[in-house]
Amino acid sequence: MIGKWLQALTEKVTHQETDRGDDRLAAAALMYEVARADGTLASEELTHMVTLFARRWSLPDTEAGELLDAARQQAEDATDYHELVMAIRRQWSAEKRAQLVHDMWEIAHADVEGHHYEEYVIRKVADLLYVSHSDFIRGKLASEPPR
Repeated sequence: MIGKWLQALTEKVTHQETDRGDDRLAAAALMYEVARADGTLASEELTHMVTLFARRWSLPDTEAGELLDAARQQAEDATDYHELVMAIRRQWSAEKRAQLVHDMWEIAHADVEGHHYEEYVIRKVADLLYVSHSDFIRGKLASEPPR
């Protein structure tokens, strides 16, 4: 009895994780979380996200825009960051996860106004992705606008 229940539960969880979308969508949703962390979605951040998606995943602009729309929905439906990082943590290398943190910094700095809430989100996600503090700092410094 318990064995069948546990098997059914495991299959349900695995099916739910697959239904949440692929790792790209989860990464895009995390970037969207950074953009909205300061309470405003600047047009520069949204435009930069589409450009970054197109560049990072070799997508046409229309598909990158559709990915942004799907990411927005995914981020708004997610109950926590852990839900979004699971597929990424399982499937991406340490180098690729560090690149995602760098991309998140690019989004945070796209409107030329860094905000401590954006930094908090990036730090939290970096920790959940097991990205080192040195990679977190490198991403921040590499994407800061000139002063």
